[in-house]
Amino acid sequence: MTIDDLKNFVVLYQTRNVSDAAVELLMTQSALSKRIHAMENELDAKLISTKNKRHLTITESGEVFFRYAETILTQYDMLTNELSEYRELKKGTLNIGSIPVLSPYGIMDKLNRFMTDYPQINIRLQELEGNELLEKLQTNQLDLGILRSVQTSLLNKSQFHFIDIYRDELKIIMAANHPLAKKQKIAMKDLTNTDVVVLSPGSGIYERVGKLSHQIFVSQPLILKR
Repeated sequence: MTIDDLKNFVVLYQTRNVSDAAVELLMTQSALSKRIHAMENELDAKLISTKNKRHLTITESGEVFFRYAETILTQYDMLTNELSEYRELKKGTLNIGSIPVLSPYGIMDKLNRFMTDYPQINIRLQELEGNELLEKLQTNQLDLGILRSVQTSLLNKSQFHFIDIYRDELKIIMAANHPLAKKQKIAMKDLTNTDVVVLSPGSGIYERVGKLSHQIFVSQPLILKR
């Protein structure tokens, strides 16, 4: 017995006429009669009586079957509608991982607007350091990750889709009375024997600055502090 069989019987119940029901269902009378007969055999119960050629009668078993058929069809419609919402991203859970940049870059405001537009989508948000974020992305524990571009080189380009949401630049912050503060431009070599405080390992920035330091200061690298 199929969902279509239940729909066929409900239409027949409402029209009380095989010919009219067949027209509404875009079937032949013969095909509809065969389906009803097959249902009766499967249920081992008589659902309709056709003794009156002009007007069929629904049996007591048919009345019971109709009530359950309507309930099942209602539940089926609810099921298909909810699954459709998941397919169209109108409902579900979105797991997002981000490095700690949500507030300074206004990303939380955008997430709040998204949640207003799609209230049925549950957002699970985690702030993580870059190395842990990369691991969760690679093991499919996250649907979306917000991280620095210097870290994306570690991800498989065929497995992930990348979108630039902000472009940023590294800046050196120093005291106003520092000897280098008066220079218009500062090269990496100018920072020889200087303690530089950067983001922690795994941030991508630490590794990038460390790599540049090693390339330029082979004998005397920068002293990086977290």
